[in-house]
Amino acid sequence: MTKAGSASDSRTPNRRRRAANQQARQKAKQRELRWKHQRLAVPYLVDGPKVTLGVLWFLALLGSAYYWPPAVVPVLAVVASVAALQAGHAWSHQELSDRRVTAAVAGLIAASAWFGAFGLGVALVVSAAGLSIYAWTTRGTTSEARSRLADVLARASLPAGAAAGGLAVLALERTPTFVSLVLLVSCYEVGDFLVGSGSANAVEGPVAGLVAMALAACGLFLVLPEPFTQITLPLFVGVAALGAPLGQIGASALLPRGDSWAPALRRLDSYLVSSPLWALLV
Repeated sequence: MTKAGSASDSRTPNRRRRAANQQARQKAKQRELRWKHQRLAVPYLVDGPKVTLGVLWFLALLGSAYYWPPAVVPVLAVVASVAALQAGHAWSHQELSDRRVTAAVAGLIAASAWFGAFGLGVALVVSAAGLSIYAWTTRGTTSEARSRLADVLARASLPAGAAAGGLAVLALERTPTFVSLVLLVSCYEVGDFLVGSGSANAVEGPVAGLVAMALAACGLFLVLPEPFTQITLPLFVGVAALGAPLGQIGASALLPRGDSWAPALRRLDSYLVSSPLWALLV
C-alpha cells in the first residue's frame, strides 16, 4: 500500500465522524425548531442530570410506598408545589400570575389525598372556586383581565395537584395499584426519552415508550397484583397507555409554550391523565 493510500484510509474515519456529527446537529436543530414553533410540542431536554433525577424520582416513589405508604404524600405534595411554582413563573412573563399562590394551592390539593378520593375531589372544587375569587377580587382592572388571570392560575396549579393527589390516593388506599402505575409510566418515560431525545420527529419517542409499557404490562399480567383481574388489568393498562402521551401534550397546553422551563411539571406530565382516572376507577 502506498503512502497516499494509507493517508486516505486514515482520513476516512474522521470524515465519517464529521458526517455523523453534522447529521446529529441537523437532527437537534430540527427538534429545537419543532419545539419552538409547535404549541403542543413535547421537548426532550438533555442538559443537566436528567437521568439521575429520573432515577431518584422513581426510587423516592417506590421506596416511600415500600417502607411507609403515607410518606408518599409529602413527596408528591412537594413535587406538585414546585411544578405549580415553575408553571406560574413561566406565565409570569406574559400574564399577571402569582406563582406563590399556584404553589400553595397545588401542594394543598396533593396533601388532601390524606382524606382519600373524596377529599381530593373536594379540594379540587374548593381550590378552583378560591382561585376564581382571588383573581376577581385582588387583581386586574377589567373582567377580561381577571378571567385571564383565573385561567392562568388554574392551569398552573390544579392539574399538577390533581396528578400528585391521584397518585397519593392510590398509594394510601391501594399500594399495589400505585406501584403498578409507577412501573408502567416509568417504563414509558424511559423508552420515550431514550428514543425521542434522538429522533427528528415527534412520533418515535411515544411509540418506543408504549412498547416499553407493553413489556411491563406483560410482567404485571403474570404477577396480577391485587385488585387486578385478567379482565380489569388490560383496562387499566389501556388508560395508562392513552394517558401518558396525552398528559405530555396536556402539560405543554398548560404552559405558555411547549418548551417553557418547568422540569417538575414534566416529571408529573405522564400522570396528568392516568393517575386521576386510575384513582376514580379503583
